[in-house]
Amino acid sequence: MSISAAILLLFGSAVGVVSDQDQPTAPGVEARLAEVQSRFQLGAEFFVNRTETQESIGRHFQLMKEHGLTLARVFFIWDDVERTPGQWDFHAYDWVYDAATASGIKIVATLCAEDPPGWVAQTPFYHSRTNLNDPERRKHAAVYIEKVVGRYRNHPAQGYWLLMNEPGLPEYFTPPSLARFGQWLEQRYGSVEQLNKRWFRPIHSFAELPTSAVWGDAGWMDYAAYLDWKEFNIQNLCDQLDWIAQEVKKHDPTHLTHINPAGLLTNLAPHGRDFWKEAKTVDFIGASIHPAWHFEDFRRQDFGFAFGCTLDVLRSTSKKRPWWVTELQGGPTIYTGSRAMNPTPNEYARWLWDTVGAGGKAAVFWSWHPRTMGRESGEWGLIAMDGTPSDRLKAVQAFAKTMRRNPLLDSAVPQPAKVAILYNRQTLLLNDVDARGLEAHRKDALLSLWGCHRALQNSHIPVDFLDIEELRNDGAAAYDVLYLPHCYALDRQAAAAIRRYVEQGGTVWADGLPAWKDEYGNLASKAPGDLTDVFGLQLHDIEPVDRPFSFFKKGDSAGESWRIHVTLLGAEVLLRAPDGLPMATKNRFGKGEALYCATALSLGYFRRLEPEARRWLSAPARAASSRLPVQVKSGSVRVVFRGMLASDKQVAILSNWGNDDDITVSFRGSFDRVVDILTGTAIKTKIEDNNTLATLHLAKDSVVVLLAQ
Repeated sequence: MSISAAILLLFGSAVGVVSDQDQPTAPGVEARLAEVQSRFQLGAEFFVNRTETQESIGRHFQLMKEHGLTLARVFFIWDDVERTPGQWDFHAYDWVYDAATASGIKIVATLCAEDPPGWVAQTPFYHSRTNLNDPERRKHAAVYIEKVVGRYRNHPAQGYWLLMNEPGLPEYFTPPSLARFGQWLEQRYGSVEQLNKRWFRPIHSFAELPTSAVWGDAGWMDYAAYLDWKEFNIQNLCDQLDWIAQEVKKHDPTHLTHINPAGLLTNLAPHGRDFWKEAKTVDFIGASIHPAWHFEDFRRQDFGFAFGCTLDVLRSTSKKRPWWVTELQGGPTIYTGSRAMNPTPNEYARWLWDTVGAGGKAAVFWSWHPRTMGRESGEWGLIAMDGTPSDRLKAVQAFAKTMRRNPLLDSAVPQPAKVAILYNRQTLLLNDVDARGLEAHRKDALLSLWGCHRALQNSHIPVDFLDIEELRNDGAAAYDVLYLPHCYALDRQAAAAIRRYVEQGGTVWADGLPAWKDEYGNLASKAPGDLTDVFGLQLHDIEPVDRPFSFFKKGDSAGESWRIHVTLLGAEVLLRAPDGLPMATKNRFGKGEALYCATALSLGYFRRLEPEARRWLSAPARAASSRLPVQVKSGSVRVVFRGMLASDKQVAILSNWGNDDDITVSFRGSFDRVVDILTGTAIKTKIEDNNTLATLHLAKDSVVVLLAQ
């Protein structure tokens, strides 16, 4: 039997098990999701070091309980439970589960089916990820899943199954993976003839792809083959997650499945990652957020904004299901982060309250105590080095006590955003390949996303991210304003959805080179392609600029990267450069309008935080959000704001990442009392136009949680 035939026999003929549509929910899952949604929980990873004893595990879990933790995450390291072939030993994990039961703690069990034991001689160490496209490796992994899930599915401490830690796969140029790639290509193109119209190197059969990386990361390359390979790797990961989920459900249809994608502020698409697609493989989603690793494009003083941006991406991905911060940096990093750091108790307080404000339902720290060997040993621990409670843990305990005293916060939900930013995987993929060898520009599209978000966040405007697949399915209709920061690659289906959105009354905002190319990097005959009449202009020429320039004629430095010369086709000019070049325009189209800035304004804002750029960029969002129930009327851009609704009550969570400042919050309606629930302090208020205005002094590095009732 050929390898491709074996693959088909084992996996079936369908490729891309996870569709672009949300998967139907299995019976009973909705009730269990509602339970997750009903309260906020705290937890920590308990790494089962080989030095642990039954007594030491019991002491740790008792200390967790005393400090308000109700979740303990555990890695089922395959090498620890099958040290020799066929000999399964779970005694240490039995100790953990029994200690968890005694402490009223639920186990969040992380499966490691992709990391076989050392005696298999397939990987140098765990976390190396063997190739589960190989039928024999998948067969062995199925035994591991059966052993682990079958043993603990009925244990009273079992809570949730994590399918894979921080999902991701290497690029496997192996026969099993190439066989899967062939199936994926056949589904995409339908015939070899259709594929050969696009690829540089023709193929003769989907079952006989070359084993070398002909579409790999080289200089001049075939964009079509390269981008197909990158898209396949995204789907391949999702297929493997889906297979693990199905194996888990065979043995335990009761407990919910979960994953924790990592690095949500990095460009994941070129590395086979897409958290919108990954989210569809599980019952509910989470993420790892390690500032020492994941905030490399942000300064330490801006980590609050990076954290808030990550939460907004994660919430947008969850699609109204509950979501967790499944890994939050628990302690000091010395050698295993992008920077050495130990989060302060104040940082923990602000991150935890921001998680509540964004709608999260758990924060699980990595980790409770450090590993005792190898990489990460001695680092990341929530407790102190000597095993006693640290100041970090005491801050977590204080947060837990406040949440218990205020059960209203468990039922509060974020007020819905009226504004969305397009998360365009096509542009992110293309930017990565277009800018190879030009590292200064390889993140242009990514940082434009975060710059756009930062401008809205600094303006205290709630915002969601909209995936391009959701855009195609008219998901933008849920929002009044759609932002397209540096959206230079766009397929025709997505462009048609934008066209419908504006025609039906939506407002779209774009900068730079919208729809300049298609998803394969092919230049549009005219830009912005099928949106030319929507924007009322055509891009004429690009004038690269090697330093920031004044965009508003006020001595600012908001202009970035290039000035785009345009030919007006009906658009109204809102702003001209000193030489008369149109720099900002507005065009009515159907019932809506399209706004355009002829420079990389969002990228420039990320880099320099120009106040005038923020006001200009956020103007349509401010107008769309002017009727939200909870708003910040005045206050520093260094404050991260969340508005929440709970029955007839309203909540404002304000985390200050700057200096002392006075801030005024508006609550819609006439409320008798506004109080900071962290201190019990009543806030001075006044009523204006049926809004209750609360003004307070916000100290540096502080957080307040205002309840209007």
